[in-house]
Amino acid sequence: MIRTLTISMRFVAVTSVHIVETVFLADILQRLFLSVVEYVRHKPNYLPEDRVRRILRRSFTYRNKSKCLLWCVFLGMVISVTGNLRAVFPSFKFLVHIPLYWLLKYVEQSPLTDLYWLRDSHGLDYATGMALNWFHGRLKASLPERQDDGLKPRMDVYEAKDNVSFGLNQLVILSLDESSNHEILKKHFICKARPLETSRGDRILKHDVYRKKVNDKIYYFVVELAEPMMSFSEALVSGSTGTWQMKELEREIRMRFNEKLAELIHMCPETRNLAIIYKSHDDEGNPVDLTDWLISHMGKKKTKNS
Repeated sequence: MIRTLTISMRFVAVTSVHIVETVFLADILQRLFLSVVEYVRHKPNYLPEDRVRRILRRSFTYRNKSKCLLWCVFLGMVISVTGNLRAVFPSFKFLVHIPLYWLLKYVEQSPLTDLYWLRDSHGLDYATGMALNWFHGRLKASLPERQDDGLKPRMDVYEAKDNVSFGLNQLVILSLDESSNHEILKKHFICKARPLETSRGDRILKHDVYRKKVNDKIYYFVVELAEPMMSFSEALVSGSTGTWQMKELEREIRMRFNEKLAELIHMCPETRNLAIIYKSHDDEGNPVDLTDWLISHMGKKKTKNS
């Protein structure tokens, strides 16, 4: 009985190794084919002196999980050696299924697998690209304090000159889900005031300032609409740019943008604590009232200063 069980377990182990070997062989052949296609169709995308090496490296780089699986296959081959080397390598009845692997490989692709790729920390997704572009091109240029200039020094001068009070000493970034973004400004603020301005070389950078009544007192707020999200809303409804993938993963893209932008602001010492992001919906999908949100943050500011 024990002998039969041992033989059965060995048979299962050897069969499993053969299946995985066949899958990897099929994958290697497919990667080799794609390398040739890449070389032929996209040759100008590479520098001549580095073309072949870079294509091969991109084609045959495996992720850590795949590397671990390869090591398991190698150990399985070692363990399954029975004196007959043919028992280690897959037979023809396994190899004949390689084309089936090529066909079935694309079965796993779905909006969910796209979502896993979007959440990965490679920095190549659409949302991260928008956040990086806006942070480095806009916020990092206008917020930091340099030679008595920056968001907070400009706000201090503004308050002294106009005899007003800012409700928050931070930039309020409105990251909204709706395409009619400007309507929220008319709904929640009394009117627009004189903007904050600063010069960066040959650039004039402005932040809008709005008046709002809170507890029977007029406060001023520095407000900025998240322009990438406005552009994203327009792209969604455009027939030429709004893909079904963007519409399917809209919420994830917006959440990813907000998370990455908040991370960039916090991780950079020059911008930390100089901006906060208002999102029109919380993580549960419930709407967030802007007035309540502002009052809440004003309360936090008052607690810190007291």
